[in-house]
Amino acid sequence: MATSLKSKESVSSTMQTAFQTLRKFTTTATPKFRPHSTIPSSCIKILPEVADALSNGQPVVALESTIVAHGMPYPQNLNLAKDVSKILREKGVVPATIAVKNGVFRVGLQPDEMENLALAGEEGRAMKCSTRDLPLVSVTGVRLSSEEKVQWGATTVAATMWLAHAAGISTFVTGGTGGVHRGGELSLDISADLIELSRTPVVVVSAGVKSILDMERTLEVLETYGVPTGTWKSDEFPAFFSPMSGVKSPARFDCALDVAAAYLACRNLGMSCGMLVSVPNHDPAGQNVEAAIQEVLEMSKAAEINGKDVTPFILRAVAEKTGGDSLRSNISLVKQNAEVGAEIANSISDLQCRGGSTTRIVRTPMRKTLPPHQSRVVCVGGAVIDTVAKASLFIAGTSNPGFIHCSDGGVGRNIAEVIGRLGSKPVFYTAIGKDDDGGGIISRLEDECGVVTTASSVHIDENLNTAKYLALLDDKCDLVGGVADMAALSKIPIPSVEELVGVELLVLDANATPEALLEAAKNGIVAGCRVCLDPTSVPKARLLSRSEEFLRSLHYIFPNKDELLTMAEESGGGLAFVGSDNIHSAASFLLSRMATESNIIITLGKSGVLLASKKSGEPPEFEHFPAESVPEIKSSNGAGDTLCGAFIHALLQGAKMDEAVRFGMKAAMLSLDCIEHAISPAVSSLKYT
Repeated sequence: MATSLKSKESVSSTMQTAFQTLRKFTTTATPKFRPHSTIPSSCIKILPEVADALSNGQPVVALESTIVAHGMPYPQNLNLAKDVSKILREKGVVPATIAVKNGVFRVGLQPDEMENLALAGEEGRAMKCSTRDLPLVSVTGVRLSSEEKVQWGATTVAATMWLAHAAGISTFVTGGTGGVHRGGELSLDISADLIELSRTPVVVVSAGVKSILDMERTLEVLETYGVPTGTWKSDEFPAFFSPMSGVKSPARFDCALDVAAAYLACRNLGMSCGMLVSVPNHDPAGQNVEAAIQEVLEMSKAAEINGKDVTPFILRAVAEKTGGDSLRSNISLVKQNAEVGAEIANSISDLQCRGGSTTRIVRTPMRKTLPPHQSRVVCVGGAVIDTVAKASLFIAGTSNPGFIHCSDGGVGRNIAEVIGRLGSKPVFYTAIGKDDDGGGIISRLEDECGVVTTASSVHIDENLNTAKYLALLDDKCDLVGGVADMAALSKIPIPSVEELVGVELLVLDANATPEALLEAAKNGIVAGCRVCLDPTSVPKARLLSRSEEFLRSLHYIFPNKDELLTMAEESGGGLAFVGSDNIHSAASFLLSRMATESNIIITLGKSGVLLASKKSGEPPEFEHFPAESVPEIKSSNGAGDTLCGAFIHALLQGAKMDEAVRFGMKAAMLSLDCIEHAISPAVSSLKYT
């Protein structure tokens, strides 16, 4: 007899029963989110929206990528992915499609990435990827991506479970799971999905095992492995396309709270296994499709098709025999699974949050995880979308033909990009809006620039736009006017002392609030960091210079001439520097307000760079570095940020101060020659030696 977990007469009574069950095993508070593995953040990239939801205890559902790349043709695969995401979002759940992109594990994809993935299967750019393939595709994907085409690892149920758990996701929706192949008692052809279900604590919501498999032996293996398995509102285990198989289900789940309570009880017992929830497919065409499958199974045997080639062959052949009914039924069952998965994810989240101090989840570490990643440099600052509009012939009060260009900007973002392109893998702290602009900035930093972000380093604000700046230029490139929407920058998060332990250099731009910057600098000092500041602008430089405590924490400042004079005057108690050319005096005075051993790297435009340094008990020293001649300056936007980032990278490589300045100037030359971006992509080709 199947075990029946019947729903109560009301939701409240079900909740009460669930809590009573949980309290038998629980004593302490449940953390809302904690990554379940020590995969380096440079290897796994979580979409900011997903990371933000996890950190706030909001429900997230993982989705596999094999069904998109290999499960059905384009554009049906892309449309299904969009429909499933819509179903989840309408129920308050954040979707997280999992894949491997150019060797990097991805949890959550942007819309353009999803479309690229949907095309990748037919274009031969997607490798089917189970758990055994994860380390292989992480290497081959990087190598193949050098051909300038995006390479994908399309994750199976097993690999998706593994990465979902690594990211802290408890619920995963798919089409069907693998199992024991027919004749598996002789061939030992058993899907890795079953192995992963036995050791990875994720609720898998599917339409049951694929109907081409040996269902009864699959259930026997799941029982042997100790995997809680049940059917949604039925006593009969489904046959994927058909709700009827003639096989009794090990258990029955009549509501999402039953599943959630069982899952949490499993965790609290210290069990490391997952759960399989099978949802019957009630699509009318399912029975016809099931009959066609049995016929095609005989065809595959005659053609001696084996292993991973069986499923694609059967799906194609059945689609031909059923006139597309199989595809429509497959799409229908995935959507049904998404509806149920969303309910389960919401219930798990609800039980965790409402359980308060009565619940405790035992976190099971992943197997064979890599050592934790520790970056040597952290950047804190603004991420901005810069838009420049240049009129061909400017006439006020009317529309003007011209040129409009958008690019990623923000001083902190620019510096992080440079450091990342040079190979030092900075962790970047910033704030963005819950919009495509913000998600795009973070994705490009991670995918193209080698910058690391974490769930705690990127604040996503639902009520604010990602910071934007619009500059309107006339036909002579003079600024006519501009609009700055920078409210999001007031929300930039600050790294804690614990997050800064082991970090050598903490780089701040002046976009966060003065109070936040002071806190960051103090945390850096406690953690043993050297603290660097890019003043960003004259008004911001003036504001920060009023804090003696903040200045005393700084080891490096990267001002231009105007910012230097402003900082010296504002911190000088009435001494006048602004309007003078006494740069040396201003630098000497500012050094006296900084840390015991400190340096100011002053950019002077065409006159080059002045390095002002102070050691304990010694007078300041100055060294001038003339600028090399440049045939044509295409854009000076980003040159100072490039110098700063390259200087910091050189320091991390053991460079002396003068060597770091020269390397920074060399990198800045590349940005002077680049008009499309604030930071020239050519910086990636530089090597400090």
